[in-house]
Parts: sequence; C-alpha cells; structure tokens
Amino acid sequence: MNLTSLKLALRIARRDALRAKGRSALVLAMIALPVIGVAGADVVYRSAQLDPGERVARVMGTADALISYPAPGSAVQQAPFADDGTRYVPSGADQASTPEVAKSLRTDPAALITSLLPAGSRLVPAAPGPEATASSRDGLFATATGEADLTGSLWSGRLNVVRGHAPNAPFQAAVTQDFLNQSGLSLGSTTTLKGLEKQPYTLTAVVEYPGDLSKVALIGRPGEVITPLKDAQPAPKDFAAAVADPGDTIDVPAWLVQLPAGDSLDWNKVQEFNRYGYTVTSRSVALNPPPRSAVPYYRFQFTLPGSGFTAVVVATVAGMALLETALLAGPAFAVGARRSRRQLALVAAAGGDRSQVGAVVLGAGVVLGTVGAAAGVLLGTGLVAVLRPWFEQTAGSRFGHLDLHPLDLLGIAVVGLVTALLAAVLPAVQAARQDVVQSLRGTTRVKPAGRRITLLGALMVLAGAATALLGASVAQANRLVLGSYDARTLAVFGGSVTAELGLLLCTPMLVSLLGRLAHHLPLGPRLALRDSARHRGRTAPAVAAMMAAVAGAVAVGVYTTSSDAQAKAEYRAAAPSGAVTLSLTNDDPTVPRMRTTVEEQLPGLGRRADIAQVTYTFCDQCSSDVTFKPDTPGQQNRGLPRVLAGDATALHNLFGLNDPAAEAALAGGKAVVFDPGYIKDGKVTLVLQGAIGAPVQPGQSVQPSQHEVSLDALLVDNPVEAAYGTGLVSPATVEQLHLQLRSAKSVWLPAAAPTEQDQQRATAAVNGINASAELDVERGFQSKSDLVTLALTGFAVLVVLGAAGIATGLAAADSRPDQATLAAVGAPPRIRRTLAGLQCGLIAVVGAVLGTLSGYVPAVALRRARDLAYSGSQGVHTPILTPWSLILLVVLVLPLVAGLVAAATTSSRIPLGRRAS
Repeated sequence: MNLTSLKLALRIARRDALRAKGRSALVLAMIALPVIGVAGADVVYRSAQLDPGERVARVMGTADALISYPAPGSAVQQAPFADDGTRYVPSGADQASTPEVAKSLRTDPAALITSLLPAGSRLVPAAPGPEATASSRDGLFATATGEADLTGSLWSGRLNVVRGHAPNAPFQAAVTQDFLNQSGLSLGSTTTLKGLEKQPYTLTAVVEYPGDLSKVALIGRPGEVITPLKDAQPAPKDFAAAVADPGDTIDVPAWLVQLPAGDSLDWNKVQEFNRYGYTVTSRSVALNPPPRSAVPYYRFQFTLPGSGFTAVVVATVAGMALLETALLAGPAFAVGARRSRRQLALVAAAGGDRSQVGAVVLGAGVVLGTVGAAAGVLLGTGLVAVLRPWFEQTAGSRFGHLDLHPLDLLGIAVVGLVTALLAAVLPAVQAARQDVVQSLRGTTRVKPAGRRITLLGALMVLAGAATALLGASVAQANRLVLGSYDARTLAVFGGSVTAELGLLLCTPMLVSLLGRLAHHLPLGPRLALRDSARHRGRTAPAVAAMMAAVAGAVAVGVYTTSSDAQAKAEYRAAAPSGAVTLSLTNDDPTVPRMRTTVEEQLPGLGRRADIAQVTYTFCDQCSSDVTFKPDTPGQQNRGLPRVLAGDATALHNLFGLNDPAAEAALAGGKAVVFDPGYIKDGKVTLVLQGAIGAPVQPGQSVQPSQHEVSLDALLVDNPVEAAYGTGLVSPATVEQLHLQLRSAKSVWLPAAAPTEQDQQRATAAVNGINASAELDVERGFQSKSDLVTLALTGFAVLVVLGAAGIATGLAAADSRPDQATLAAVGAPPRIRRTLAGLQCGLIAVVGAVLGTLSGYVPAVALRRARDLAYSGSQGVHTPILTPWSLILLVVLVLPLVAGLVAAATTSSRIPLGRRAS
C-alpha cells in the first residue's frame, strides 16, 4: 500500500471518528485511562527519586556533614551515603583492637570528632530522643521526641517549620501535624511528657520531616527534652527488671557538622572517621562520590531478600494491563467496523484491495490511538501536578521536584498507540475478509467455530498456566535473560498472558456450545442465546473485554486477600480480642487504686483477673523469674517461657478458656499447660535460677545455680491459647512451693472493646497514679486490604458496565435486519429491550467466569514468586484464598445489573429498513 492510500485511509478514519463521536469518545477513554495511570505513575516515581543535592538536604539540612557513632568498639565500612549501607569490621577474638578503635573507646566522642575536624568546626547534636508518652485532649498517646534549634537555617531541609514560629523561649516546642491530629491539640496549647508532668510545653510551630510526613514527634529546644526524659526514667528495683529487653531501641549518637568557610570533608577523611567507628555522610562526597572501586563497602554487597520480586510484579502487572487495554478497546473498533460495513464494502467495490479496506480500520486505531495516548500523557502529568500534595501525603514523603522525563513519557505514548493498533488488528482482518456482496446487501454468513483454534486455545491455557506456576517456583531469579528481565519474571508474565489469550481463543467454541442449550429456554432467552451464538464474531470480542476486566480485578483480589490472610496468620495477639490489660512493672502500693481507676473510667469491663509473675528469691534483693522447662532440648534456643499465676478468672480473661476440668485442675494444685512441648508424663518442670544455701552476705559473691521442681499438670492443647502464655498455676500452689509472686498485670474481658478515646482517657487517669503502668486493648488483627478490595469492586463495576455498553452497541449494529424481521412478523416493541438485556447478561456471565479462571493464574504465580523471593526455600507455601464477595459480585450481581442497564438504555422502537431481495 502506497503513501497515497495510507493518507486516504487516515482521512476516512478521521472523518468516521468525528462522525461517531460517542464511539470515538469511548475508544479514547479506554486508551487514555491506562496511559494516564502509567504516565502518572512514572512522574510520581521519578519525582520521588531525589537527586544528590535534595537527598543531602534531607539528611543534614544545610550542614556540611552528618556524623554517627553506631558501633563503639569496631571499625566500619560505608557507602558514600551512610544510609545506603554500613558494614561493621569487628576485631577477631585473637586480635587486638586497632589503635584508632582503642582511642575511640577511651575518648569522649564529641572531643574525638572535634580533634579530627578542621579547626573552627561546630558540632550540633542530632540524635533522636527516646520514645515518650505525651498528654492529649482525651488522655495519653505515644510520640517520638527530639531537640533542635529551629530559629536558624541549619535544620532546613531535614526538619522544616511549616506553620507557626520556631520555639524561641524556654519550654516551647514544635510538633508534627500527626501529633496534633492524634492529640486533638492545636498551636498555643500545652502538653506534658510522661515523667515530666510538672513542666508543660507550649506548642508554637508545626514542623515536618520531608522524608517521613506521618511521623508523630515533639521537638523541644536543646537541653529541654532528651536529658530530662532520660533522667526521669525509673531505675529497675530487682534482678528480673534489670535484664535488658531485646526490644529496646539503641540510641545512636549523631552530630551535624558546620565547617569553616572553604573547608570540606573528602573521601579520605570519611575513611579516617570509619577507622574510629564513625560513619560520615559528607556533603562534598555525596555530591561528588568516589568511584566504586575506591569504596571498600561495595566489595561485600549481598542481595536482600525479595529484591527480585518487585520486578516480577511490575512486569506482570504492566503486561496484563497492556493486554487488558487491547482487549477492552478491540470491541469498540469492532463496533465501528460493523457500523461501517457498507462503507468498507463500497471501498472494495470501487477497486480497493483487502489491505486498503483493512487500512481504514487500522487508520482508526492510528487516529484514536494517537489522540488518546497524547491526551493520556498530558492528563496524567497534569493530575500529578494538581494532586501532588495528596500523593506526597499518601507516600509519606515530599517530592524533590516535579521530574518529567521526556523519553519516558514518549515511550508511554508510543505504547498507548501500539495498544490501539493491536486492538484494531482483529477487526481490520475481519473487515478485509468480509464478502463485498453480502456487506452491500446487509447480510452475513455464519461460519462454524474452528476446532483447531479451540484446541490451540486449550493448549495455550494449559501451557501458560504451567509456565507461570512452575516458572515462579523453579526459574532462576536475578539472572538476566532478555534485557533487564530474569527468567522468573518472563515465566510469570509470559505464562499469565498466554493463558488469558488461550481462553480468548476458546471463547467462540464456548459461545457456540451455549447456543445448543437455546431450545430448552423460553422465547426471549432462546432468541438471545441463538443470536449470540450465530454472531460469534461480535460476541467473542465483548466476552474478551469482560474477561480482561474481571481477570485483572480477580488477580489483584486473590493476591491481596491471600496476603491479608498470611499477615493475619502471622499476627500474635497478646490476649483474647477485646481484652483490656493493665501492665505493671513492679509491685507498688498504688496497684489497687489503679485497678479501681480503670474500672471507673471504663464501666462494663466485667470480672477482673489478676495475673502475677512467679519469682524465686535466693537472697536479699535478689530474685529471678521462674520458667517452664521444655520437654525437648532444642526448644531452649527460643528462650524459656515464664510461669504465670492466677485463678479461674485468669483462664477466662487471659486465655479465653471456659473449661470446668481446667478450673478444677488449677484449684487442685496442678499447672494448666497449653503447649504439649512442656509436659511429659502428666508433669511439668519449673526452673528456678539462683543461688544455693542461705541468703548472700555482704561481700560474698552469688554462685549461679539451677533448681528444678516437678509439678502435676493438665494439658489443654490449643495453639491459640498457647500464644497468650505457656501455662498457669494458682497462687496457692506458688505458696506451697515456697515461691513468691510479683504483680504483672490485670486483665478484663468485656463484651465489647473500649473505643480509642475511652482508652486514652483511662490511660491518662492510670498514669496520673503510676507513670510506669501501661493500659492496652487487644483489638485483634486489623485488615489493610479493605480499601484495595473496595477499589477493585468499583473498578469492576465500571468496566463491566462499560463492556455491557460495548456489547449492546455491537449487537444493535449487527442485528438490525433480524429485528426488522421480528417487527414484520408482529413482535411487540419490548422484544428489542428484552434481547439487548439478555444478550448483555449472557456476555457478562461468560466473560466473568472466564475472567475469574484467568485471574487465578497470575495471582497464584505471584504469590509463589514472593514466597521464593523472601524465604529462598521451595518448601514454604503461603495460603491462597478466594475473595468470595468480589467473585460473587462480578459473576452474579454485576451481570444482572449490566443486563438491566442494557435493557433500560435500549430504545424499544424497532427500526424498519429496506430489505434486499
């Protein structure tokens, strides 16, 4: 085909697009919507990637360097940006520490840093403060703390004042917006910190961390928060409380550095600091990094778990979205080709060959694809610019700047155009092969469904599913095969697309088989089913559009539901759902008063269970917690569980157990054990760690020793209850064993959990009595997939109704002669509405069922790929769950709604046209 013919085809396509504005708008929307999403995602991704200068500002503000001391006693190796990776280089057991490390251990860190920096340098402490509890309008809540002098520009970029004025008077403080949201306070209000209740802080400014917008923090002036908080922390009163908690966070000293004008810290200086155990992020090094060969840290890099999984997800989702766009837009081009059948026949009758006839339909793909892709890129970019604050708040960090990459956006537009061309290929081939005489007469010839095509489709379904599922399990990750894609990525993506295309090829035969059921149905459904089966050329594209939409929704729905189920299975509750727990650090005379306060603040809690920790006192002021001894030695590596004491109410409130046999055993002096690994021959062993003999005298040393006490026990084998504690004994049994009790917690199990506001109010009242007490409410696992499921449901509704409109328009364009025949033989006017609704409902049901089957392939494959990416073991399998509510909606409810909408929007007037003889 020459250039003149191409211009003619494009001219005809442009005029046809302008003539059929509604259909053109539909095609443009289908092409532009994915382009809008991809272009917007590209702009968001690029804008979120900070350039070195922006990243330096996030790390150190306007300072020249940030120095940290993460590992006293060992040298370190680091990347030019210390946050990108740090490796500790400890001395061997038979090696002496280096002179630098030895010096760092005996020298004050600030003094050592000052001696290594150029003369005249200034150090500003930048370490975060401890976690604290702040007062709110309703009670207390947790917050991070810190100190900074915000009156200057040193912190600008790392910590920004966005509203109010920087604290400039004693005990003024700045807070983040989330602090105000959780506390219910506002600027000008005062708040106190737990342990510092006598000194309120006046809130004068709202600040934000550009890299963590959701942070809850209070920032005080230097010297007014961190040191007082640490001084106010209660000291441990006994041996057990003195044991460090593995969950405690470690404060890492850090300093911002201001150098004299003209000075800088080069890479050699950074490495000198590394030898003393300090990490340094230097502005000059970050902006002009050394070559990788000069960075020792890069020689010991390793691949993080899950690093290859993101590429699999991105490639699969992008490929499925591209296929879905093509399948959705294809029926719209088929509608245009059907409506232009006589026009295309005239082109052929005037001497046009098949390529020229097909070029007219492809020309529509070029025209509408170009406009849709360009509009999508512009709208996607514009939406990101308009919704930038929302994107930043959702992501939790500010953009560096709105970053537009022309090559990226051009590539996205080209992909949109190619998608439109792919969608127009099949309608173009069908139009080129149509019989000219039959098209001029307005008749069609029905061809039987091809068995070879169906067989090929079935083989593609099997091969695609096997490739995706097996490839996700056995294909090698991180080994590039094609461009930047590894074998696992290509297997999951290629298999998922192949399986969906295979189902598409099976659609004509499936529709034909359904047509054989027509003689069992009443007149209306019989006509609709036979008409859909006879005109498979228009039914199959509409089914494909439905299948594509449902497959995407089901795939994401299955994946998110399964991920949610896995997170729920991994969640470990501290008590039964709704339980209210008052945790106590040590015995205190205010314990009864705190328990009464909780019951007054939260009425309707029910009976209280007092839980105590069983302890063994082996000298004055020396005690240890009594633990259970496991039956198998291997379990000792996990740590020995502590022995708790309580009555029958504790069995109900703490363990959720209502068992008369267990209550009787507890009252009879037996231990009630919930883990079979700690009981043998009906007995459990208690471990007492301490010293032998009389109490230790002053000047004598404690000789560690271990006692074991055997106790009759009853096994209640329940993994759920075992999660709350390994076992329980009665206080009377503890007294008989000559052991001691230390109040640990009180637990209530109300019929309904208190609200968060009630919890804050009760927490404030309790902490007013004892600052070390904690009040918690077990609210169970909180699902995070509800919003995703809701979005998927909305997407499915829109696409199914859109596909219903396509199917209705396609059927109306192709069945006018049949409808005219019905009118001629006396059919009532409502028959057109009935046929439209039933045909649309049939297409929706078939497409939804096929889409559901197709959606499982990528979902299961991606779950398997995730298992291997994060566990590295082929023996690990996470559950695959079905989102039944979503599937019932798209398979049953939406087809019914689509049929009703199609019937309601179809004109009941049957067009009477001239019939060719």
